[in-house]
Amino acid sequence: MKQDPQITALLSLLQDDDPKVASLAMEQFLKLEDVADETIASYQDCHDPVLRQRMHQLSSIRSRRRARMEFLDGVENSRMSVWEGIRRINRLYDPQCNLRLLSRRIRELRKRAADALTTTTRTAAFMREQGFCVPSEAVLEVDLYLADSILDIRFGSAALLCALAQHLGRTCGGWEATIALYEGRFCLLDDKNLALDPAEGWKITRLEPSRNLHPCSRQDVWMAVLTQLFMIALVESNLRDLYVFGDLLTALNGDSVDSLPHPLGKTREGRL
Repeated sequence: MKQDPQITALLSLLQDDDPKVASLAMEQFLKLEDVADETIASYQDCHDPVLRQRMHQLSSIRSRRRARMEFLDGVENSRMSVWEGIRRINRLYDPQCNLRLLSRRIRELRKRAADALTTTTRTAAFMREQGFCVPSEAVLEVDLYLADSILDIRFGSAALLCALAQHLGRTCGGWEATIALYEGRFCLLDDKNLALDPAEGWKITRLEPSRNLHPCSRQDVWMAVLTQLFMIALVESNLRDLYVFGDLLTALNGDSVDSLPHPLGKTREGRL
């Protein structure tokens, strides 16, 4: 089959040794929505190492773009649970994240729980038994904010562990709890005003109505996780992740990544 002359030209430019030329070619290639996936699949295992590498880069970019659209669509249509949003954020960070494997690990946890998570006390005991905990020292590590990592290492941020416990409770006994901020920490609050705090070894405390308690929406939790991932990318000077998570944060706030300072956004008159 005769190849489109534009595709042929772009493939040649993608093999250029000059990264700037290759980058411009990749930008043009990504605009060809109808043929991009097919061409990427055809050349991902080609003999030319440079072209093969560029095709894998393009595949990763395409995967992230699809994951971004799915995440924002789920937010807009209010279809996602907190945990499902956490899973999708994981996929945005790592397009190679195996969601099937992640789901299998959740099924294993649900099997161990055996529909016994009917109360706050039982849920706390289960999470302790399974070894899930928040690090004792405040550390800015990406693994603490990724669903697949916390299921592996059993260490995680309070936000993710609350989302996991909430998900397991709902699917393994019908236990319901709201994710909330209490004195600046993420915890779970049940209908009896019992707070379950993962940062304190899943300690249970009966709370009185307090101005220090703030029930969180699903978007509040996702914003908190995305903000931490953005901060990690900033500390690590990872421009790719800075753009990905900066773009999501601004989109969730009804804005555009262009509103961010250079080098992520565009310079605007009267703005830094």
